[in-house]
Amino acid sequence: MTNLLPIGTVVRLHNGTIDVMIIGRFPLYNQEGTIGYFDYVACLYPTGAANEELLYFNQENIEKVVFEGYHSEKEDELQELFKKQKDSIKYPKLKV
Repeated sequence: MTNLLPIGTVVRLHNGTIDVMIIGRFPLYNQEGTIGYFDYVACLYPTGAANEELLYFNQENIEKVVFEGYHSEKEDELQELFKKQKDSIKYPKLKV
């Protein structure tokens, strides 16, 4: 598993025209009655989550990393936890 990008990372998605900022990882989502997860949830940048429009996507949907978010020792620990627990996620991984 490739490390997930940190919270606060700004990316542009494939075929996207605006940047989005990652605000969560492994969010659950109800896609037409199927509960599953994506790698990321993001808000529009620079407006933020003010209008509550969130975007759900996976690593493979990212075209470009514009800015990488804060990285600390706690982030390293969390990345290790993600690697250990990813295979035990009970939900299917959804696709855009």
